[in-house]
Amino acid sequence: MADKTIQDLFANDISRRIEEVIKVDQADEEIIREELREYVVTDSINEQMVEILENYAETPNKPHDGIAIWVSGFFGSGKSSFAKYLGLALENRPILGEGAGDILGKRTGDSKVQVLLNNIGENIPTDAVIFDVSTDRGIRTGNQTLTEIMYRLFLESLGYSRDLDLAELEITLEESGRLDGFKAKYKEVFDHDWDEGKGLIAIAVQQASRVMHELEPQTYPDADSWRESAMKRADVTPGTLAERGMELMSRRNPGKTLLFVIDEVGQFVARDVQKMLDLQAVVQNLGRIGRGKMWIMVTSQEKLTELVDGLDDTRVELARLMDRFPLQVHLEPADISEVTSKRVLSKNAPAEKDLRELFSEHRGRLTDNTRLTADIKLPELTTQSFVDLYPLLPYQIDLVIQIVSGLRTQGGASKHVGGAARTIIKLAQQLLIHPAVDLANAPVGTLARADQVYDLVSGNIVSEIRGKIDDIGKKVDHPLAQPVAKAICLLQYVLSIHRTPENIAAALHPAVDADSRLSEVKAALEALERALMVRRGEGGYRIPTPAED
Repeated sequence: MADKTIQDLFANDISRRIEEVIKVDQADEEIIREELREYVVTDSINEQMVEILENYAETPNKPHDGIAIWVSGFFGSGKSSFAKYLGLALENRPILGEGAGDILGKRTGDSKVQVLLNNIGENIPTDAVIFDVSTDRGIRTGNQTLTEIMYRLFLESLGYSRDLDLAELEITLEESGRLDGFKAKYKEVFDHDWDEGKGLIAIAVQQASRVMHELEPQTYPDADSWRESAMKRADVTPGTLAERGMELMSRRNPGKTLLFVIDEVGQFVARDVQKMLDLQAVVQNLGRIGRGKMWIMVTSQEKLTELVDGLDDTRVELARLMDRFPLQVHLEPADISEVTSKRVLSKNAPAEKDLRELFSEHRGRLTDNTRLTADIKLPELTTQSFVDLYPLLPYQIDLVIQIVSGLRTQGGASKHVGGAARTIIKLAQQLLIHPAVDLANAPVGTLARADQVYDLVSGNIVSEIRGKIDDIGKKVDHPLAQPVAKAICLLQYVLSIHRTPENIAAALHPAVDADSRLSEVKAALEALERALMVRRGEGGYRIPTPAED
């Protein structure tokens, strides 16, 4: 094994493209198929999926109003993937000639899931409206309610205009059998089809107004009359959304169930009582009016209880929000550890054997040299976890999760820090193939270190701190000074792990068979302290802020 490098260990091509962020409204069928085929369904995910599918499948026989699903998990946990793929599977959307439900069913390897999805496909044909409420292009301003956003995108999914006034005109004309006449007159006047022209909303409103004037001059005496009357439209209420949902589905998709899948709802409604009340009213009305014919699945980084508890408001409607979501899925760090192992770090058979032998030979010293003291229980280093996650160690997955979460919530950070940078899965891949780290070409036995993680996420560190760490080489004459400072910087985002010399040395441990670096780390810390580059405080060593310099 002496001449082997880490890249020789893997079952899959470690350089293959892995999307940094799941786009819930991704339309490219090749990308969707690849995502579905690579989706890792852990036991926990499978169990929660079965619960949802069983509830969904029994609805025709037992109509009910418990139609809301809350999917939570920290950033990068896979909650968006879970919601998106389940939505596609319930719709059984054709993906390059194969149903999404069939692909997901095979991927789970669980006959129960496959039977449930087949049953749903045959007995509960479904239309899914899937979107990210924080990024959707159809969302004009931050003042729009969730109700209005859902209604707008629902209308668009049925082929109506995405503009509410134009859609209302189409719906009214269609109801009275006059829509075809309107389209014919539009083509006669403007020499192109209405379904093409209505996309340019500002122009289409004026054009529609002129057509209505020509069709009904007594009602609309001027070319602008319809446009002026449309501007007096009332706001869309949750009740309107639900009633129109039933009415328009029966008109354009008769016999089908409507499913909304909405990503990042937690972020959209967080700490805004009015938005929370709007969500509560949406769910209540979809359940009361639809009785199982309209469903909603939303994602959030926080559990529903955490989101409601975080509001400084005790009104009874918010307490009821808890009851509106009878199905609550939470993805745990253990899920992302297993997913990372299977998506990126899965080993070939000879490698598994070699790694077991390597771990057996060095187990004692490796355990001692990488042990962290923390306020929480960290994952245990076992033969299987070593094989699954190498060149990462089990605790490092939890560490990276907390670092990425910390980076996303630091003062002044973009809310998309994690999304724009790397998910945990992407970060694991970058540790292997990024030229700054290039663990793939290191000899087997080499371990991933905290300073290498820093090198990959440093673009998201506050610039003053990053600049200070960059300058350490000029000011401190110790080979480990900069790696130690990088480790301290990252550990400051992990409140549960103390920044002691022992923990810093463990985070920088270079290889399975290496001796402890504790004495070198202590010497580097002393040199950094003398140069005023680090200080000791509550929780251990830290990088001082510019204000403290």
